Amino acid sequence: MNKLSKLQRPKIIGTLEKLEDVVSEIYNENSLSNKIIENVVISGLEDIRVSFDKCVFKNVTFEYCDLTKVDMMDVIFENCNLANIPFSKGSIYRTEFTKCKITGTRFDECLMKNVLFESCVGKYVNLAYTKFDGVNIIESEFLSAVFQEVEIKKMVFENTNLSNAIFYNSKLNGIDLSTCNIEDIQLGINDISGANVSVVQALDLTRLMNIKIK
Repeated sequence: MNKLSKLQRPKIIGTLEKLEDVVSEIYNENSLSNKIIENVVISGLEDIRVSFDKCVFKNVTFEYCDLTKVDMMDVIFENCNLANIPFSKGSIYRTEFTKCKITGTRFDECLMKNVLFESCVGKYVNLAYTKFDGVNIIESEFLSAVFQEVEIKKMVFENTNLSNAIFYNSKLNGIDLSTCNIEDIQLGINDISGANVSVVQALDLTRLMNIKIK
């Protein structure tokens, strides 16, 4: 088992206010703070830059929303549907995504620090050009995810399906991939240099050197 990065958890203290009319609150305040949002659909957010601070989202579906340049700090998403939502160019700190659907979600060009993805479905999730400083991705499905040209300071993958994921121009030195499925992972020799892999994975990665083992 990989040694997970010790992350700072979302700092949520005291009782959160339950919020029903989320869209109106966001358009009026450009932010949500100290709120809990449960069992709702949030639809049609666009042409707005929003911040979430000390918020919990449970069983929430986001649809037809554009959350580009979002600022998030101390936020929990639990069992939420965030599929195809753009969080591009956002700042995401002390945030947890647990049992969330993030298929096709865009986190490209984000700053992520102390972020957890656990038991998430993230096929085609786009994390290109993102900077990771303390990010754990565990027990998740990240098939065909895009990690192209990312900057990694601290990051852990554990028991995650990364098959066909794209890591071109992303240095994985010191990253342990041994518990993950990396079948058909797309990267270069320089990208994988210094990574920790299993024996079986190492044999598969010989294709990068264009050699055949008899």
